[in-house]
Amino acid sequence: MKKKKIFMEICKRCIMDSTIPGFKLDAKGICNFCLYWKKNKDKYISFSDVNIKDNLSSIKKEVQTHTKKFKNKYDCIVGLSGGIDSSFVVYNLWKMGLNPLVIHLDNGWGTLNSNSNISKILEKTNFDYKTLVLDWEEFSNLQLSFLKAGVPDIELPTDHAILAYIYNYALKNNIKYIFSGVNFATEHSIVPAWGWRKDDYNHIKKIHKLFGKVKLKNYPNIIPFKKFYHQTISKKIKVINLLDQINYNSTKASEILSQEYGWMSYEAKHHESFFTMFFQTYILPKKFGIDKRKLHYSCLIRNHELTRDKALESLSLPAIDSLNLTQNKNFFLKKMLLTNEEFENIMLAEPKKHSDYSINWTQSLIFKFIKNQIKKILK
Repeated sequence: MKKKKIFMEICKRCIMDSTIPGFKLDAKGICNFCLYWKKNKDKYISFSDVNIKDNLSSIKKEVQTHTKKFKNKYDCIVGLSGGIDSSFVVYNLWKMGLNPLVIHLDNGWGTLNSNSNISKILEKTNFDYKTLVLDWEEFSNLQLSFLKAGVPDIELPTDHAILAYIYNYALKNNIKYIFSGVNFATEHSIVPAWGWRKDDYNHIKKIHKLFGKVKLKNYPNIIPFKKFYHQTISKKIKVINLLDQINYNSTKASEILSQEYGWMSYEAKHHESFFTMFFQTYILPKKFGIDKRKLHYSCLIRNHELTRDKALESLSLPAIDSLNLTQNKNFFLKKMLLTNEEFENIMLAEPKKHSDYSINWTQSLIFKFIKNQIKKILK
């Protein structure tokens, strides 16, 4: 009996296809990701020059009013990875005349290019900055735990650490405003099956408990309720996605940063981190059959930064050449203290969903809350 041929469907407007969970086409051959962009783009990337000026003026006034009221040293906090998005947020804060505290997370995987870009930006802006250096023994073991767990969002430990540190620092120092590089223009294609909540520390703890060996003593953390409470109830924290106020175009942003700072671009989105680069070019495609370029290129197509033909041409080529891939793999194994056999066993193991390791964090939070209240009463 002959096997039925499975035909891959692809969107006529972008390059998203039926290999991506949740992908659907309408009667005209347009995918649901494109339809979502069309429905929401006017909220984020359709401002007039006057609108943009008003947006930034309003934000500046709000932030500086709070700073003056509480006599803070800093107007806000902004995370800086050295990548295009966070770098352009810092640039705009500089142009707006705000005084942020810049925070950089050093998880051991920064590249020479990203370190150089960060130095150039800080030298030009003269902003104060803090570098959070993660405990390498703890953090590398946590990353290894996620590799062994077989889940697709292996970046979660890094994402959670910077989120938690910035939130906790802001609360401790009464800094209300956190500026983020998250944006609609280049990041609106979200595939829930490929990721997990960045604030779910209980999820991280569960995976680490099952596969980790080094106790997490210094790793920054935050629970979802704390983040929710201070953003929606106490109003002590307000996150501003600044790039959603300025018709963000990453290609134009790269040109501006290059002219202003001598900033150097990367091969692909988020490649300011070696780990992310290796994760996206090797681990995701080989173990999970995930090619993140489809999401990234499709967003750029819709944002008029890339043609569909050019995207298809680029997608037909390997994400990285074989020589660099071998060198990157060897470096990764050496840094993670893994043998080739150990790594291959991890890669060959059955992929898992994050939901395989989910827990009822609501019950856990209630228990912790009650326990803390009892402690206060007994003091």
